[in-house]
Amino acid sequence: MSIILHSIIFRTGISVKTQELRLLVFLTRYLDLFTRFYSMYNSVAKIGYILSTAMIIVGIKYVDPIKMTYNAEQDSFPHWKYCVAPSILLAIGTLLIQHGQQAISLQLYAIVMELLWTFSIYLESVAFLPQWTVLRKHRIVENLTGKFIFFLGMYRLLYIFNWIYRAHTEFFYEHHYVVYTCGIVQTLLYADFMYQYTKISRLCGFARGKCFSLLSDNENDNSRNSDDIDDDDTGLIFELSALPENPRMINATDAMSP
Repeated sequence: MSIILHSIIFRTGISVKTQELRLLVFLTRYLDLFTRFYSMYNSVAKIGYILSTAMIIVGIKYVDPIKMTYNAEQDSFPHWKYCVAPSILLAIGTLLIQHGQQAISLQLYAIVMELLWTFSIYLESVAFLPQWTVLRKHRIVENLTGKFIFFLGMYRLLYIFNWIYRAHTEFFYEHHYVVYTCGIVQTLLYADFMYQYTKISRLCGFARGKCFSLLSDNENDNSRNSDDIDDDDTGLIFELSALPENPRMINATDAMSP
Protein backbone atom coordinates (compact mmCIF):
# COMPACT_ATOMS: atom_id res chain seq x y z
CA MET A 1 0.00 0.00 0.00
CA SER A 2 2.75 2.46 0.93
CA ILE A 3 4.46 1.81 -2.41
CA ILE A 4 1.34 2.66 -4.39
CA LEU A 5 0.42 5.71 -2.30
CA HIS A 6 3.99 7.03 -2.58
CA SER A 7 3.79 6.60 -6.34
CA ILE A 8 0.44 8.36 -6.58
CA ILE A 9 1.63 11.31 -4.53
CA PHE A 10 4.45 11.77 -7.01
CA ARG A 11 2.05 11.63 -9.97
CA THR A 12 2.66 8.30 -11.54
CA GLY A 13 0.25 6.34 -13.68
CA ILE A 14 -1.63 4.22 -11.17
CA SER A 15 -5.01 2.84 -12.29
CA VAL A 16 -7.80 3.10 -9.73
CA LYS A 17 -9.84 0.67 -11.81
CA THR A 18 -7.24 -2.04 -11.44
CA GLN A 19 -7.30 -1.48 -7.68
CA GLU A 20 -11.12 -1.69 -7.71
CA LEU A 21 -10.92 -5.00 -9.54
CA ARG A 22 -8.33 -6.29 -7.08
CA LEU A 23 -10.59 -5.31 -4.19
CA LEU A 24 -13.49 -7.17 -5.78
CA VAL A 25 -11.23 -10.20 -6.22
CA PHE A 26 -10.31 -10.18 -2.53
CA LEU A 27 -13.89 -9.64 -1.35
CA THR A 28 -15.26 -12.55 -3.38
CA ARG A 29 -12.36 -14.93 -2.69
CA TYR A 30 -11.96 -14.39 1.04
CA LEU A 31 -15.55 -14.94 2.15
CA ASP A 32 -14.27 -17.96 4.05
CA LEU A 33 -13.09 -15.48 6.68
CA PHE A 34 -16.65 -15.66 8.00
CA THR A 35 -17.03 -19.43 7.78
CA ARG A 36 -13.70 -21.13 8.46
CA PHE A 37 -10.57 -20.38 10.47
CA TYR A 38 -7.28 -21.64 9.04
CA SER A 39 -4.70 -19.72 11.06
CA MET A 40 -4.10 -16.29 12.51
CA TYR A 41 -1.55 -15.55 9.79
CA ASN A 42 -4.02 -16.53 7.07
CA SER A 43 -6.80 -14.35 8.50
CA VAL A 44 -4.57 -11.33 9.11
CA ALA A 45 -3.12 -11.53 5.60
CA LYS A 46 -6.55 -11.68 3.98
CA ILE A 47 -7.89 -8.78 6.03
CA GLY A 48 -4.72 -6.85 5.25
CA TYR A 49 -5.18 -7.32 1.51
CA ILE A 50 -8.78 -6.09 1.69
CA LEU A 51 -8.14 -3.07 3.94
CA SER A 52 -4.99 -1.90 2.18
CA THR A 53 -6.58 -2.07 -1.26
CA ALA A 54 -9.68 -0.24 -0.01
CA MET A 55 -7.47 2.46 1.53
CA ILE A 56 -5.63 2.89 -1.76
CA ILE A 57 -8.91 3.45 -3.62
CA VAL A 58 -10.21 5.88 -1.01
CA GLY A 59 -6.89 7.73 -1.00
CA ILE A 60 -6.82 8.14 -4.77
CA LYS A 61 -10.43 9.27 -5.04
CA TYR A 62 -11.07 11.32 -1.93
CA VAL A 63 -7.87 12.32 -0.09
CA ASP A 64 -6.00 15.56 -0.86
CA PRO A 65 -3.49 16.07 -2.37
CA ILE A 66 -3.49 12.58 -3.86
CA LYS A 67 -6.86 12.88 -5.59
CA MET A 68 -5.66 16.01 -7.42
CA THR A 69 -2.94 13.99 -9.19
CA TYR A 70 -5.27 11.25 -10.45
CA ASN A 71 -6.11 11.53 -14.15
CA ALA A 72 -9.47 9.85 -14.75
CA GLU A 73 -9.22 10.45 -18.50
CA GLN A 74 -6.12 8.28 -18.67
CA ASP A 75 -7.80 5.60 -16.56
CA SER A 76 -10.75 5.14 -18.90
CA PHE A 77 -10.79 1.39 -19.50
CA PRO A 78 -14.42 0.07 -19.19
CA HIS A 79 -13.55 -2.51 -16.54
CA TRP A 80 -17.12 -3.42 -15.56
CA LYS A 81 -17.98 -4.21 -19.17
CA TYR A 82 -14.82 -5.99 -20.28
CA CYS A 83 -13.54 -7.52 -17.03
CA VAL A 84 -16.35 -8.03 -14.51
CA ALA A 85 -19.20 -9.03 -16.83
CA PRO A 86 -17.20 -11.66 -18.80
CA SER A 87 -15.81 -13.07 -15.54
CA ILE A 88 -19.35 -13.54 -14.20
CA LEU A 89 -20.43 -15.35 -17.36
CA LEU A 90 -17.32 -17.54 -17.37
CA ALA A 91 -17.80 -18.43 -13.69
CA ILE A 92 -21.43 -19.45 -14.28
CA GLY A 93 -20.46 -21.46 -17.36
CA THR A 94 -17.62 -23.19 -15.49
CA LEU A 95 -19.94 -24.13 -12.63
CA LEU A 96 -22.48 -25.61 -15.03
CA ILE A 97 -19.83 -27.54 -16.96
CA GLN A 98 -18.17 -28.94 -13.84
CA HIS A 99 -21.35 -29.96 -12.04
CA GLY A 100 -24.00 -30.10 -14.77
CA GLN A 101 -27.43 -30.94 -13.46
CA GLN A 102 -25.95 -31.72 -10.06
CA ALA A 103 -25.46 -27.98 -9.54
CA ILE A 104 -29.19 -27.66 -9.01
CA SER A 105 -29.11 -30.19 -6.17
CA LEU A 106 -26.15 -28.57 -4.39
CA GLN A 107 -26.78 -26.44 -1.34
CA LEU A 108 -27.17 -22.73 -2.05
CA TYR A 109 -24.21 -21.92 0.19
CA ALA A 110 -21.91 -24.29 -1.73
CA ILE A 111 -23.06 -22.94 -5.09
CA VAL A 112 -22.56 -19.31 -4.10
CA MET A 113 -19.15 -19.88 -2.54
CA GLU A 114 -17.81 -21.84 -5.50
CA LEU A 115 -19.31 -19.38 -7.98
CA LEU A 116 -17.71 -16.39 -6.26
CA TRP A 117 -14.36 -18.15 -5.91
CA THR A 118 -14.33 -19.07 -9.61
CA PHE A 119 -15.38 -15.53 -10.50
CA SER A 120 -12.44 -14.15 -8.49
CA ILE A 121 -10.00 -16.41 -10.37
CA TYR A 122 -11.22 -15.21 -13.75
CA LEU A 123 -11.34 -11.58 -12.65
CA GLU A 124 -7.83 -11.61 -11.21
CA SER A 125 -6.45 -12.79 -14.55
CA VAL A 126 -7.65 -9.62 -16.28
CA ALA A 127 -7.47 -7.13 -13.39
CA PHE A 128 -4.22 -5.74 -14.81
CA LEU A 129 -5.89 -4.59 -18.06
CA PRO A 130 -6.85 -1.08 -16.82
CA GLN A 131 -3.32 -0.54 -15.48
CA TRP A 132 -1.83 -1.81 -18.74
CA THR A 133 -4.05 0.63 -20.65
CA VAL A 134 -2.94 3.54 -18.46
CA LEU A 135 0.71 2.66 -19.06
CA ARG A 136 0.13 2.53 -22.81
CA LYS A 137 -1.70 5.86 -22.85
CA HIS A 138 0.39 7.70 -20.31
CA ARG A 139 3.76 6.32 -21.44
CA ILE A 140 5.28 7.31 -18.08
CA VAL A 141 6.18 5.07 -15.17
CA GLU A 142 7.87 6.29 -12.01
CA ASN A 143 10.65 4.02 -10.82
CA LEU A 144 8.85 2.89 -7.67
CA THR A 145 5.65 2.14 -9.58
CA GLY A 146 7.62 0.23 -12.18
CA LYS A 147 9.19 -1.95 -9.52
CA PHE A 148 5.81 -2.59 -7.93
CA ILE A 149 4.24 -3.73 -11.22
CA PHE A 150 7.32 -5.73 -12.16
CA PHE A 151 7.26 -7.70 -8.91
CA LEU A 152 3.52 -8.31 -9.24
CA GLY A 153 4.33 -10.00 -12.54
CA MET A 154 7.16 -11.97 -10.95
CA TYR A 155 4.76 -13.04 -8.19
CA ARG A 156 2.42 -14.54 -10.78
CA LEU A 157 5.28 -16.15 -12.69
CA LEU A 158 6.60 -17.81 -9.54
CA TYR A 159 3.13 -19.18 -8.90
CA ILE A 160 3.45 -21.18 -12.13
CA PHE A 161 6.73 -22.68 -10.93
CA ASN A 162 5.06 -23.43 -7.60
CA TRP A 163 2.29 -25.36 -9.36
CA ILE A 164 4.85 -27.38 -11.31
CA TYR A 165 6.84 -28.14 -8.15
CA ARG A 166 3.80 -29.18 -6.13
CA ALA A 167 2.46 -31.35 -8.94
CA HIS A 168 5.72 -33.34 -8.92
CA THR A 169 6.24 -33.53 -5.16
CA GLU A 170 2.75 -33.86 -3.63
CA PHE A 171 1.17 -37.22 -4.30
CA PHE A 172 -2.41 -36.04 -3.68
CA TYR A 173 -2.02 -32.65 -5.31
CA GLU A 174 -5.30 -31.62 -6.95
CA HIS A 175 -4.95 -30.00 -10.37
CA HIS A 176 -7.23 -27.08 -11.18
CA TYR A 177 -6.97 -26.20 -14.85
CA VAL A 178 -9.07 -23.04 -14.57
CA VAL A 179 -6.51 -21.68 -12.09
CA TYR A 180 -3.65 -22.75 -14.37
CA THR A 181 -5.16 -21.09 -17.43
CA CYS A 182 -5.98 -17.85 -15.65
CA GLY A 183 -2.54 -17.72 -14.04
CA ILE A 184 -0.85 -18.07 -17.42
CA VAL A 185 -3.11 -15.39 -18.94
CA GLN A 186 -2.32 -13.01 -16.10
CA THR A 187 1.42 -13.65 -16.43
CA LEU A 188 1.27 -12.97 -20.18
CA LEU A 189 -0.43 -9.63 -19.54
CA TYR A 190 2.50 -8.67 -17.34
CA ALA A 191 5.06 -10.05 -19.79
CA ASP A 192 5.30 -7.03 -22.11
CA PHE A 193 5.80 -4.61 -19.23
CA MET A 194 8.31 -6.93 -17.55
CA TYR A 195 10.26 -7.18 -20.79
CA GLN A 196 10.39 -3.40 -21.27
CA TYR A 197 11.27 -2.82 -17.62
CA THR A 198 14.06 -5.40 -17.66
CA LYS A 199 15.49 -4.03 -20.90
CA ILE A 200 15.53 -0.44 -19.67
CA SER A 201 16.95 -1.35 -16.27
CA ARG A 202 19.71 -3.35 -17.92
CA LEU A 203 20.63 -0.44 -20.19
CA CYS A 204 20.25 2.39 -17.77
CA GLY A 205 20.00 1.52 -14.08
CA PHE A 206 17.76 3.41 -11.66
CA ALA A 207 17.86 6.31 -9.24
CA ARG A 208 15.23 8.29 -7.38
CA GLY A 209 14.02 11.82 -7.91
CA LYS A 210 14.08 12.22 -11.69
CA CYS A 211 12.36 10.94 -14.81
CA PHE A 212 14.08 10.58 -18.15
CA SER A 213 12.88 10.08 -21.68
CA LEU A 214 14.56 7.38 -23.67
CA LEU A 215 13.75 9.31 -26.84
CA SER A 216 16.66 11.25 -28.34
CA ASP A 217 16.35 14.91 -29.28
CA ASN A 218 16.76 14.41 -33.03
CA GLU A 219 16.39 11.78 -35.71
CA ASN A 220 20.13 11.22 -36.01
CA ASP A 221 20.32 10.35 -32.33
CA ASN A 222 17.31 8.08 -32.74
CA SER A 223 18.97 6.17 -35.55
CA ARG A 224 22.22 5.97 -33.61
CA ASN A 225 20.46 4.53 -30.57
CA SER A 226 18.26 2.14 -32.53
CA ASP A 227 20.45 -0.81 -31.64
CA ASP A 228 19.81 -0.23 -27.93
CA ILE A 229 16.16 0.81 -28.05
CA ASP A 230 13.60 -0.80 -30.36
CA ASP A 231 11.50 1.41 -32.65
CA ASP A 232 8.48 -0.39 -31.26
CA ASP A 233 9.34 0.52 -27.69
CA THR A 234 6.35 1.28 -25.49
CA GLY A 235 7.81 4.66 -24.58
CA LEU A 236 7.73 3.97 -20.86
CA ILE A 237 9.65 6.56 -18.88
CA PHE A 238 11.52 5.54 -15.74
CA GLU A 239 13.76 7.22 -13.19
CA LEU A 240 17.21 6.44 -14.49
CA SER A 241 20.72 7.05 -13.28
CA ALA A 242 22.83 6.13 -16.28
CA LEU A 243 21.36 6.61 -19.74
CA PRO A 244 22.00 5.63 -23.35
CA GLU A 245 23.74 8.20 -25.49
CA ASN A 246 22.07 11.63 -25.70
CA PRO A 247 18.73 10.92 -24.01
CA ARG A 248 16.39 13.80 -23.19
CA MET A 249 15.90 14.43 -19.46
CA ILE A 250 12.67 15.82 -18.04
CA ASN A 251 11.53 16.52 -14.50
CA ALA A 252 8.94 14.20 -13.02
CA THR A 253 6.43 17.06 -12.71
CA ASP A 254 6.97 18.19 -16.29
CA ALA A 255 6.60 14.64 -17.52
CA MET A 256 3.12 14.49 -16.08
CA SER A 257 1.98 17.79 -17.60
CA PRO A 258 -0.41 17.58 -20.57
